[in-house]
Amino acid sequence: MTPDAWSTEVRRRLALGRLLPLGDAADGAWITERAAGAVLRAACAPVPGLAVTSLRLSLADPAAAGTPVVAPPPSGLLPGELRAALEVAVWGADRPRTEEVREAVLDASHARLGLRVSRVDIRVTTLLDTPADPAPPIPPPEVHPSPDPALRAVPGVAGVTSELPGSLGGGDGPGWVEVVVAAGYRAVDVARGVRGVVGGGVLVTWVG
Repeated sequence: MTPDAWSTEVRRRLALGRLLPLGDAADGAWITERAAGAVLRAACAPVPGLAVTSLRLSLADPAAAGTPVVAPPPSGLLPGELRAALEVAVWGADRPRTEEVREAVLDASHARLGLRVSRVDIRVTTLLDTPADPAPPIPPPEVHPSPDPALRAVPGVAGVTSELPGSLGGGDGPGWVEVVVAAGYRAVDVARGVRGVVGGGVLVTWVG
């Protein structure tokens, strides 16, 4: 690999963020922090007078993490409860409204994703007199149709990606497959359906 190609690969890997356990240890599924963060930021956007400026997800207690039923993707975190750490800017007469943000994160984590978020820490870092400019949207990955007809038939699979080296992209053989979840579907439910087809691990790289 050339230095330029290596640098490009490192930047792409860093953009994905942590690979977070999705569901329970028996699910054999993960989701990129980039994909989960996009959903959680969107869930917080309707809260008035407040903007999320930073959102990170990590294991709440690494020592209590379990053992997944399949080998995780490279650097994937072990299954366990998660901690969401947010930094926010606030403005207006009703500031701060952090409790609404906490509820939005917990609701979206469960209803949209299936993440086991047990702790949400929020820190107000900026007080503004006028509303903050909206954050630029997080770019989704390049999506391809799955070459596996069985995988295409799983409800909620919008396509596959190849964000990490060694991803199967179609579920043929051991390893893991990267999938994009269609809008209106819960990520962990789709991942369970994919696992029933491919047998290996599942990495959700985007949620529509």
